[in-house]
Amino acid sequence: MKPALADENSAEGLEAFTKYWFELFSYGYETNDWVPFEAVTDPRCEACANVTTAVKEIYSENGWVSGADSEVGDFVTDFRVNTQGSIGSNVEVGQGESTIYLKGGQIAEQVAKGPPAFKAIFSAHLEGRWVMLDFGAPEGTE
Repeated sequence: MKPALADENSAEGLEAFTKYWFELFSYGYETNDWVPFEAVTDPRCEACANVTTAVKEIYSENGWVSGADSEVGDFVTDFRVNTQGSIGSNVEVGQGESTIYLKGGQIAEQVAKGPPAFKAIFSAHLEGRWVMLDFGAPEGTE
């Protein structure tokens, strides 16, 4: 459930929104229901589309995903609007252990829990709510 603070145009609101967004990310992995995630995500977010497309493909072949919960840690933002009209932040996030199943229940892949890493995120407060524009490794780190 979306916390009320997640719509507030403040640093605290952006942090609440970011945590909520990662909850929706985890929910999408588990259910293949991406409607709530896509409702708060810019359709031009390439990283987002890459993930959702890959997961949707697993489900389209009657497979499924178990686990893969996002684990959100530290959140940092200067809460300044950049020249693109968005606000940049950094969030420490990891992904829990996951299992990808094929049709019939055979295990296709098991992915171990990885160490948390900082991700750069860009969000905008539009029409009284936050929208995730993009996320990924901070520039120069990959």
